[in-house]
Amino acid sequence: MRKKIIGFMSAIMFGFAMQAQTLQEGLKYIDSEKYEASRDLFKALTTKEPKNGDNWFYLGQSYINLLQNDSAKVCFETGIQQAPSNPTNYAGLGELELISENKDAAKVHFDKALSFGKSRAGIYTDIRAIAVVASSMASAPLKMLDEAEALIKMGFEQDRKNYDLLIAGGDVYLEKNDGGNSATFYERAIAIDPKNPKAFVRVSSIWIRVKNYEQAQIDLNRAFEKDPNYAQAWKYQAELYYAQRKFSLAKEAYGKYLGFSEPSIANQVRFVRILFLSKAYDEALEKIESILAMDKDNLLLNRLRAFSVAEVIETKNNPELAKSAIGSLNFYLKKVEPKKIIGADYEYLAKLQIKTGSDDSMAILNFKKALEMSPNNIDVYTDMAKAYNKMRMFDSAALCYENYIAVSKKVTAADHFLHGKALYYAKQYAKADSAFMRVSVIKPDYPDSYLWRGNCLSGLDPDFKTDLPKVQYEKYIELLMVDPEKFETSLKVKNKAGLINAYSYLGYYHLNKDKNAEAKEYYKKVVELDPNNAQAKKVLADKK
Repeated sequence: MRKKIIGFMSAIMFGFAMQAQTLQEGLKYIDSEKYEASRDLFKALTTKEPKNGDNWFYLGQSYINLLQNDSAKVCFETGIQQAPSNPTNYAGLGELELISENKDAAKVHFDKALSFGKSRAGIYTDIRAIAVVASSMASAPLKMLDEAEALIKMGFEQDRKNYDLLIAGGDVYLEKNDGGNSATFYERAIAIDPKNPKAFVRVSSIWIRVKNYEQAQIDLNRAFEKDPNYAQAWKYQAELYYAQRKFSLAKEAYGKYLGFSEPSIANQVRFVRILFLSKAYDEALEKIESILAMDKDNLLLNRLRAFSVAEVIETKNNPELAKSAIGSLNFYLKKVEPKKIIGADYEYLAKLQIKTGSDDSMAILNFKKALEMSPNNIDVYTDMAKAYNKMRMFDSAALCYENYIAVSKKVTAADHFLHGKALYYAKQYAKADSAFMRVSVIKPDYPDSYLWRGNCLSGLDPDFKTDLPKVQYEKYIELLMVDPEKFETSLKVKNKAGLINAYSYLGYYHLNKDKNAEAKEYYKKVVELDPNNAQAKKVLADKK
């Protein structure tokens, strides 16, 4: 009888061991970003053990990483039905709400996840729930970083040696751009599990963000020492190479990442995202086209294709390519859930419409939609200003630049200069002069600001009642001639139109003051630059 009991208990323990091993295998798949493999494994586990809420949570996480959020939602909701006291699936629903940019709804789910371990003093005591919720708060596009930090601090006060909590803490501080605290948490995780490459990779990501590429490589090498086949390390290696513009090495590294993870569509889309965010738009577009050949109806890829074309086409005059990208983006906008449409969709649609030249008015409307949806994306004002300039609606262009300058924290001399030109062409000469004056304050040695101030002031003084335009044109010429040799060899030709403008004004100014000799000298300079200039030739002929 005793042997039967021992045998029965051994079988139970063996079953638990197999279960744990299988669960750990699934977690290893997720950590290696083999999401199709983890999906299949956790599918089997949910069939075998439907009451185990963790299985549903990790199946949902697999779907999120496969960019199948609707399937993830079904998993989390089923997990709650099967195991209503397991906090993880509530956290999963919260993460999905953040992905959909529904912060209030996300908070409800996160609060529920944390409520199962809460003391009378209001302290959350379930460390695993804290780690999962904080990680979800930091990983979604819309983040709850202050709330996540508070949770990490609360959990850390209770347990300073929980690896997952430490990793989550490092992730939270990384998203808060607090590299010091982020590194501290990751290094504590390393001290607890020095053989695990995950924290080493996370530390390298800190250095990539601050562009300390040498140190980033050192920490990636530490990860490779622990596991040369660790997929996440190869992903960050690719990102590091792209940041250093070592594109061939980056592609090679990402190829290894796909080999050690899996070449799923989702992982290839992540590759495209890295390319796009690294501003390697040509490479991103090339990769997108190859994936779309296999999955032409992929909504996210159609959107990324349009975004990439819009960036590429900034330096290419290819209206047909822009038209095809508009088709891709319209396909996305028609098929995707309306709540998933963001301001950037309309922003890029407008940029593409401007490039085709087919419907500038519709582009303006789409820029306005983009601003309505994302009012903090103030760069849209400058794009809209360019569109108005193209349509010769200079008053509207000037207003766009004015709105941008009023709220931007990174206004440059170039912004004031473009604002000034729009005002000048709108014949708002006094305001234009003020804009160009700001340029000369920021960059006192920039010749063109004085040229355009001369243009503005001459517009305000057509009867030569003051010397103000003359002073500006003379300053423009003086700055160009600081280096006489450089002026004669390159600057004279490069600034030909501006010099003709300045010399012509100064010649005419002196004529009006009956200073014919001075006038002739300026008109000779005009003819030197433009031998067929009728006005200059006439003056020189009349004043012989």
